[in-house]
Amino acid sequence: MRVLVCSPNPTVSINVEAVLIVADIECEIEPDPQQFGSLLFRDPDAIGLFLGLGPESAAKMCRELRMGDVRNPLFALIDEQSVISGATGRALVLNAGADDVQPWPIDAAELVSRLFALERRQRDGNPSIIQLPGCILKPATGELIGNVAHVHLTHQETVFLTTLAARPGAVMTKPMLMLALYNGRDEAHLKIVDVLICKLRKKIAAATGGLDVLETVWGQGVRFVAEGYQPSFSAFGQRVPG
Repeated sequence: MRVLVCSPNPTVSINVEAVLIVADIECEIEPDPQQFGSLLFRDPDAIGLFLGLGPESAAKMCRELRMGDVRNPLFALIDEQSVISGATGRALVLNAGADDVQPWPIDAAELVSRLFALERRQRDGNPSIIQLPGCILKPATGELIGNVAHVHLTHQETVFLTTLAARPGAVMTKPMLMLALYNGRDEAHLKIVDVLICKLRKKIAAATGGLDVLETVWGQGVRFVAEGYQPSFSAFGQRVPG
């Protein structure tokens, strides 16, 4: 396990580093938030641990990291001496994209245990490779590697495709896909589903040389076609499996 630590308070960084060294966990301190995000982006297996001076500050940092396509597990430690505190403050940070939130200071044994729990969830819940027709997808990096080309997917595109690929043949409605994308918060318009389908089709076709794996079921939703297909069009211009 590798943990990247970011804190505006050097004393907190030193204390966390000491705990991780005792636990034999590889640790790197990076006080600059922007560089912290860059390091996480370049190492998708690392866990990001940071201190927020209140829930609002921690939530802001989480949102900026997620918007920067940082997909690593994020563990926020927060100083709860703010207007928003307790469970309400922690919920704010979780909704912004954190995977775990705890108040600072935290017991050393609990900190280590929570980091190992994050690592287990990352390892067990996110397969390193998903086999698709004519290509493979690496969810951690968003790489779509086909026989024809290598294509990069955004975080939203990766979540969208992995959600469908986990349920081959099942029709998923737009509300179901929106829930997977936004977890019930700050949702965009339903039209974003159509936009993502269009973008994914182009990228999958580019990687595979023309294959499609997404089938629109008129009036119902979209489903993942596990064997893939060469698309054709009906007399009404509707895209259908060839």
